[in-house]
Amino acid sequence: MARLAEFFVGSPYLAMSLDQLGREQLRLDLTQFDCMLFVEQLLAMVSADSFVDFADRTRSLRYRNGEIGYCTRQHYFHDWVGSAQAQGVIESAPVWSAQATRNLPLNFMSSHRDRYPALQAPGLFDCIRAREQGRRIEQHYLPLASLEAALPSLQSGDIFAVATRVNGLDVSHMGVLVREGSRLDAIHAAPGRGVMRSRSFVRYLSSVPDAIGAVIVRPQMVQ
Repeated sequence: MARLAEFFVGSPYLAMSLDQLGREQLRLDLTQFDCMLFVEQLLAMVSADSFVDFADRTRSLRYRNGEIGYCTRQHYFHDWVGSAQAQGVIESAPVWSAQATRNLPLNFMSSHRDRYPALQAPGLFDCIRAREQGRRIEQHYLPLASLEAALPSLQSGDIFAVATRVNGLDVSHMGVLVREGSRLDAIHAAPGRGVMRSRSFVRYLSSVPDAIGAVIVRPQMVQ
């Protein structure tokens, strides 16, 4: 994961990469990314033995039960991770030192319909709203104040997501951790910057607006 992430540093950013015009289809792009497309394709790529296998693994990660559709897409990091864990791609329920837990609603999409072009279609909006109606999740994360203590247990290839205080949303960004000796960096697809390496994960995370900490998950294949 870490070596692949480094290879793509410098690639351009494409906002809402999957929300292009037209019918929902399996979109693959190794030339430009938003943060989720970047991490998702890396995770699919590390264990694929062919392009067809890469496409199939991406589909399985992206869509509920592999069924391609806007309403079956894993729009929230919490759901994406749960699906990846069920498939054995990400380790189940990692516990980090000084981890905290919070209970929060997942309804950002239906509460901000104007930000999602696809939700202007009544059928898609009704489907998303029905899925989010009254939904709450339990999120395990490392608070900002606890990150330094947890750093020694984190390693290259771990996936991070920025836990946010924005109402109705679980995370606001994601990327891959890369260790350089005692220093831990973040490689991520950043708006206006493209795929970049932020030196010092703690310093980077502390600079993200509305961040309260980080959700860390570990791919199964990382040694």
